[in-house]
Amino acid sequence: MRKQKHTLMLAAWFAIMLTAALAASPALHAQTYQVIHNFSDSVDGQYPNGLTRDAAGNFYGTAWAGGPTGRGTVFKLDATTHMLSVLHAFRDAPDASRPLSGVIVDSAGNLYGTTESGGINNAGAVYKIDTARVETILHSFNGVDGGQVTAGLARDPAGNFYAPTYSGGLYGEGVVFWINTLGTEKTLYQFVGPDGSRPYGRVARDSSGNLYGTTASGGAYGEGNAFKLSPNGTLTVLHNFTGGADGTGSSADSLLDAAGNLYSTSAGGGDFGFGTVFKIDSTGNLTVLHSFSGPDGANPAAGLVFDAAGNLYGNTVNGGDFNLGVVFKIDPLGNETVLHSFAGNPDGQRPTATMLVARDGTIFGSTGQGGTHDAGTLFRLKP
Repeated sequence: MRKQKHTLMLAAWFAIMLTAALAASPALHAQTYQVIHNFSDSVDGQYPNGLTRDAAGNFYGTAWAGGPTGRGTVFKLDATTHMLSVLHAFRDAPDASRPLSGVIVDSAGNLYGTTESGGINNAGAVYKIDTARVETILHSFNGVDGGQVTAGLARDPAGNFYAPTYSGGLYGEGVVFWINTLGTEKTLYQFVGPDGSRPYGRVARDSSGNLYGTTASGGAYGEGNAFKLSPNGTLTVLHNFTGGADGTGSSADSLLDAAGNLYSTSAGGGDFGFGTVFKIDSTGNLTVLHSFSGPDGANPAAGLVFDAAGNLYGNTVNGGDFNLGVVFKIDPLGNETVLHSFAGNPDGQRPTATMLVARDGTIFGSTGQGGTHDAGTLFRLKP
């Protein structure tokens, strides 16, 4: 089943379940939240994804839909003026179409990203946009080599990229692929139910070339798993989710720390059924760092990011004071704090993308909905 815009359907699935839970007392909020851009559908896009930043401090990202062609956009947000410009408006196949993740920027200013559809076979693509705003399709998926690239790219020191596909492959359950900047692509692994199915989020790469990620389904209990993929293509299942206190399969990006611990979120399960933040060590031991209960957030779809002090930051699709999602912080001792509860228009709502933390600790992110035109926002928040 095709997923639409970073699991925004979670909002409908869990809204009724949260009604009773939200009767608890509200959480604390930071007072430095600011919307820095309101998307306007046909003008610059709708349903924005996560952001990346260049050396000059400019931001780059994508919107899943909208823009002049209605098929999504790649945009730049100026570091000083916060003026947004559309660098590329996606079209129907054979162009790439419908980006479900952000971009990577290289030292020369070229952008690289993926889309869930488009390409020659309309099965998704990997694209490049150079500094002259010229788009090149580096690879069009054909189903056999993967399809529906929902995840963003991970990069190695040599400039090669890695990502999973949500579908396709020999078994139709997704693959992990490698591609270089010239467009040479190869499949590293084909998923099949028992070892995981439907990988959705970005993988993380360690210094030895191992890739770490999660699947949304499959595994021993059908609830997804966390995996490690070695450079020679050997897959090791680190944890099989049960759907209970340990959470469900994750659709979020994966994050590694210096010790090789894997961090991510699950949209369901946990002590209250509203999702978790978890850590898996190098031996496969899973620790639930936080179980969401509703007032403190619910149903996270995005990955996590560290600040310099070792605090984790993330967001949830639902929960908070208005059941429209929150931004949260988890300190190194495992204490969770709600930094912001989204309120809808003009504030923004339903964040689904992994955020970015600047060197000064300012958090930058996006909401999939809400804002002045109900097409999503970009925001900044200083804890």
